[in-house]
Amino acid sequence: MGDFLRSQRCLVTPEKVGLPPGASPRRVPGLRREEVALLGGISHDYYARIEQGRARRVSPAVLDAIARALLLDSTQRAHLYWLAHQAAGRDGSDALRRVASSMPSLPAVVLNHRHDVVGWNPLGGALLAWHLRGTAPQPDPAAYLVVRPNLARMVFLDPRTRALFGRRDRPAAGVAASLRGAAQRYPTDRLLAELISELTENSTEFTELWWRAAARPEGATRPEGAAPEDPCGPVTFDHPVAGRLELSVVTLEHRSGSGERAVVFSAEAGSPSEQALARLLSLLPGPTRCGAPESG
Repeated sequence: MGDFLRSQRCLVTPEKVGLPPGASPRRVPGLRREEVALLGGISHDYYARIEQGRARRVSPAVLDAIARALLLDSTQRAHLYWLAHQAAGRDGSDALRRVASSMPSLPAVVLNHRHDVVGWNPLGGALLAWHLRGTAPQPDPAAYLVVRPNLARMVFLDPRTRALFGRRDRPAAGVAASLRGAAQRYPTDRLLAELISELTENSTEFTELWWRAAARPEGATRPEGAAPEDPCGPVTFDHPVAGRLELSVVTLEHRSGSGERAVVFSAEAGSPSEQALARLLSLLPGPTRCGAPESG
């Protein structure tokens, strides 16, 4: 975010915004920090902290003021907002991973707006990615803890994940609709655009769900006979180790607006699904904190 603001500041001359050029020569072209702060109606110290990456929570009003001061167009303004959400999301990821770690007996996974796995607790990884054990030289029940896949790719392109869901309609439609919303919210996210292009080219199912979500008016009712949209599930899993599970789903979104959320699965008390989760948990190593994504 700091690099972007500095690059845009260098492109705006004082004459463009009605400021006098000043008596002293400028070491760099464009506006000085204090001039951006003056034009935006914020303090010089606060703007400096934003450029230096020391201000994580920047309000929409301040972002708008900076965008006006730097004469940003709509695309540049959207990119500024996206960078601000990314900065806020670093704190959100840590908080959501702590939430996931605090519930070792419930499967939990932390996702970003692209459905990249930011982190998951051991049981969450075992539920959704037990088959990733095979990617290790020595099959290891905890191998998925160091693998950070993209859940959308898994749902639509990985045959092992496709077989994991006893009923695909709910999770598949939910992922497609979520990605469509993310594309509207983050129009300059190149990685998101590449993911959507990859899914469109390789999955007829995704393409159909993508355009179905686009064609459905806001507030429209579901077609007769379609599954109800219940955010608490249940979702059916045909797990290769635990067997058939019927799990409810609760999504916890971070209030920063970063698009990151923790997805938590649970089984009805005393049900066969609860017993199946207990069996799966018994096969895992000792207590392990929620995994964080590897760099690179």
